[in-house]
Amino acid sequence: MVTMRMHYPSELMKGLQAYGLDKKEAKIYLAGLELGSASVLEFSRRTRLPRTTLYPILERLRRRGVFRVGKEKKTTVYIAESPRRLEEQMRERESLVEKTVPALELLQETARGGPGVTFYEGTDGFKRLWKQLLESEVKEYRLITSGVGLLDYVKEPYLVDRIISERKKRGIHSKQLIPESRATRKIVEKDINELRESRFLPKDVDLPATVIIFADQVAFITTRRENAMIILASGDVARTYKTLFDLVWSKADQPEK
Repeated sequence: MVTMRMHYPSELMKGLQAYGLDKKEAKIYLAGLELGSASVLEFSRRTRLPRTTLYPILERLRRRGVFRVGKEKKTTVYIAESPRRLEEQMRERESLVEKTVPALELLQETARGGPGVTFYEGTDGFKRLWKQLLESEVKEYRLITSGVGLLDYVKEPYLVDRIISERKKRGIHSKQLIPESRATRKIVEKDINELRESRFLPKDVDLPATVIIFADQVAFITTRRENAMIILASGDVARTYKTLFDLVWSKADQPEK
């Protein structure tokens, strides 16, 4: 009969903890090496842990590649992977981390203020974009739009009752460049009530997409056919678009009072 350890050398425990196992998981793995292959009941007898505790731990270790499962006389048994196999897995993980470091560093630079890009799709994405704008704490944003393209994503009551109403509640003003037409003149008539100032672009200007400049971000809303929204977080790009907007704004026609 093989005598099994109840206590394991600290260097074994530290090595397995370095692999990513906690103390309980490490003891179960060591018990598995001694048992060879064993049922949950046998693990329970060996480790003195209840089966209800062992089941989820063994399954978790199986998913992580520390144990594999087999069958003996119709009984499920757990077999500890060899220490060499754990070493191989460790090297594979190190290699994977090494390959992803450049992408992780790029993500870190984005968080430090470098340009970042967010993509949204569909009506839900449209609503999330506006939620992001409304919660950005800006007090003014700039908008270049056809005036009707936004209705591809939501109905007019949503624009008025949800987006514009919330904007008014938060005291957020907007400046809008919009081509002049019968439909857009009706929109501009509501400027004062909707905390907006508009100026007209020439009637023949084609604006299938919408551009919104707020804080240090620029949002692009495509047509429903392309069904995409892109938010570019870049102080330099936002300043550039603000400058271009203000240049056009200074030349655009003011609505008749």
